[in-house]
Amino acid sequence: MEELLRVFEEIARENFPELDLEKFSVALRMEIEKKKYDLQDEALLETALRDDRSTFKDSFLEMLEERAAREQSGKDFILSDKGRGEAISMLMTNAEHTIDYYYNTIIGKHFSAS
Repeated sequence: MEELLRVFEEIARENFPELDLEKFSVALRMEIEKKKYDLQDEALLETALRDDRSTFKDSFLEMLEERAAREQSGKDFILSDKGRGEAISMLMTNAEHTIDYYYNTIIGKHFSAS
């Protein structure tokens, strides 16, 4: 899951330079550890992030921008404690969707080849 942390750091540096990255990364790491991903899930996510990093980043940023627009606070949303928690939740949701997508793609290819 180190790759997920690196991707988030890239997103933060590119889009939110004023974000306390250390504080956010600690909270994100704790949330990742709570999920207790198995090796297969970790491998799928690592592969996805290496193969299609920009799609993952764009998807996360789109979700975050929509949420910030609803709060009518823009970048201030992610800088708040509430925003940090919701951003982590969105990032984890995006990671889980990515794992599911890759898993279903691999299973689909396996069965269509049989």
